[in-house]
Amino acid sequence: MTGWDLKPQGIQGVLKTTGETAGKIETYAKSYGTHLTSAATSAGTITAEGGGEGGEKAGGGLVALALSQYAEHATTDLKFIAARAGKSLTGAVDATTAYLNGDLEMAAESQRKALGIPDLDLTKPGVQTK
Repeated sequence: MTGWDLKPQGIQGVLKTTGETAGKIETYAKSYGTHLTSAATSAGTITAEGGGEGGEKAGGGLVALALSQYAEHATTDLKFIAARAGKSLTGAVDATTAYLNGDLEMAAESQRKALGIPDLDLTKPGVQTK
C-alpha cells in the first residue's frame, strides 16, 4: 500500500458531512419543483387568436412550456447527481474498509511471523552468522 496514508477519523468526518449534505438533495429537489411549478403558473398564458373557438387560452403559455421542458432536463441531472453522490459515498466507505482490513491482515501476518519458530539452520542463504 505504498503511497497510502489514510486517516479513518478524518474520512469518517468527511463522509458524515457529505452524507448529511447529500441527504438534503431530495428536500432541495422537491422545493425546486414547487418553485418551478409556481413560476410556470405565475408566468401566465397567451391568448390564441383565431386558433380556437372563442379565443381560448393556450395551455400554460410559452414561458410555462419552456419551464416544463427545462424541468425535464434538470430532473434527469438532479437524479444523476443524487445517484453519483450515493455511489461515491459507498465507494469511499468500501475503499476505506478494505484499506483498514488490509492493515489488520498485514498486522496479523506480521504477528504470526514474529511468533513463529525461528529457523536455526545457519547454512541457509541469507542467514548471517556474524
